[in-house]
Amino acid sequence: MRDIRNDRSAPAAPGFLAARSLEIAHLDRLAREVAAVPFAVLGSYDRSAIMKAAVASARAQKAKGSKTSWSQLVGFALKTIWRHAKAQRALAMN
Repeated sequence: MRDIRNDRSAPAAPGFLAARSLEIAHLDRLAREVAAVPFAVLGSYDRSAIMKAAVASARAQKAKGSKTSWSQLVGFALKTIWRHAKAQRALAMN
């Protein structure tokens, strides 16, 4: 039995491209999960959730190979997230 077991080849370790694509998929999923959290609760903004969503979005963009600086990525993500938060608050207030 040991000979039969030893004849089987060990599963190959993921290569660089496979590991990178898995990391990108993980960061995309994380960004979607964080963005699903409501940013405006009871008329006030959840700044922690907004910042987590911005950082997750910036990480996903950086992992996809963006040459933009980190501060610019976070700044753009914050602008977008705040726009969504203001829209959520406006819907909640009506």
